[in-house]
Amino acid sequence: MLDFNFEVHPTQMEVLKDHHRFKTLVCGRRWGKDHLISINLLIECFSKISPRGQKLYAWLNPVYNPQGKESFRIFRQFAESGKLIAKDGVIRTPPMEVTLINGDRITFFSADQPDNLRSGQYDGIIINEAGLIGALAELWEGPIAAMLIDRAGWAWLSGTPKGKNAFHKMYLRGLPRQTPEGAVNLWKSFRFSTYDNPYIPVEELDRLKIELPEDMFNQEFMAEFLDTGGMVFKGLSAMRQRSQGHKLKPQAANCRIGIDIGRHSDWTVLLALDENNAVVGFERFKDLPWHTMLMRIKNFLTRYRGKMIMDIAGPGEVLYEALVGQGIPMTGVKFNNERKAFMTQNLASLIESGACHVPPPIIGAEAHVDLTFLWQELEAFTYDILPTGKVRYSAPMGMYDDCVTALMLAASEMPPMVVMDDGLWTRGLEARLNDVREPGETTEAYDDDDGETMTDDPLA
Repeated sequence: MLDFNFEVHPTQMEVLKDHHRFKTLVCGRRWGKDHLISINLLIECFSKISPRGQKLYAWLNPVYNPQGKESFRIFRQFAESGKLIAKDGVIRTPPMEVTLINGDRITFFSADQPDNLRSGQYDGIIINEAGLIGALAELWEGPIAAMLIDRAGWAWLSGTPKGKNAFHKMYLRGLPRQTPEGAVNLWKSFRFSTYDNPYIPVEELDRLKIELPEDMFNQEFMAEFLDTGGMVFKGLSAMRQRSQGHKLKPQAANCRIGIDIGRHSDWTVLLALDENNAVVGFERFKDLPWHTMLMRIKNFLTRYRGKMIMDIAGPGEVLYEALVGQGIPMTGVKFNNERKAFMTQNLASLIESGACHVPPPIIGAEAHVDLTFLWQELEAFTYDILPTGKVRYSAPMGMYDDCVTALMLAASEMPPMVVMDDGLWTRGLEARLNDVREPGETTEAYDDDDGETMTDDPLA
């Protein structure tokens, strides 16, 4: 047996000294769970002997990148520091592996590819960031439970809370000392906040407590299970109720139009928000040639008039320059983390305060105008806490946030002044519109829901 000289703090030692077969470890960010897991695996490998000879361990993360790669890096760093890795004992392509000098092997899997887990037999399994695994219960009751039978293996489930989901249920399972039948509970649950890590400056945590929303801080750093989980936009149920009488309009004036241009496999979304912060126009499409996308955008702008705000990062810059070059006034936005955070918080404030309205989806609506996609993105939109303590907002892995981005862009501008049609205004818009119309296009008057006659000029 080798002697280890890895340093742990008091609450980490509390977990190491516990001998329960199954442990649920709920902790705030930067508490040190990956470090503790790495140390525990090395202790298991070099302090215990298996009648089968080689011992096998599996480390699961929600996805390979970034969580899987980071766990792989941390474990490899610990093992290398003690010269414990066998020659040619590292496989860096998924599923990544580390073979130690005694022959024991640790394999790093991704929970989003559960088929890779079947037929394996393991002495111990780590499920890391368990709160982010949507099918955690099915994963545990299916392949993972079977993987532990042959070798009577142990399991650790670790992570930061993400609402009261399956990870929360497993945490509750380990709280009582006995099962309802009176038997000794094989599970043990621990919960520690980031304050329990003595190597994290308390002043830094106190600063984040002031800067971050209360729910976010309590979940991410105090390790509290909240009803809202990682949801960014609170009050969606109330918004759905107050939006029952709202619907999309064929045309509207005094709008703010958010335009998010799709990249690669993403969607391009056009969204119009009226002066009352109600969504009145929506269109979503992808995989179209540039000239077709340009025509679709121009057509949308002839129906919804007002301020135009467009994401000009990447391919959006090409379309932005084409539209501006044709005389259409637009505001270009290049997203960075700070700008997106500001726009996200602005939209969240509008929704939570009751100032925003999104019409409920209509059953049977054509796909390109189906607001189901917007509602789904609003409900799923989440955040990550970066190592610097900054917040990064995005869609969950495998989902889109194009509709949300278009809504954020539109909501980032103040509602325009309602301008009376005095003739001069309309003639000025008509002159600009003539320069961007396709051959044969004409100005058509229409009568909107309020009885006001308007023209299909682009917004001013």
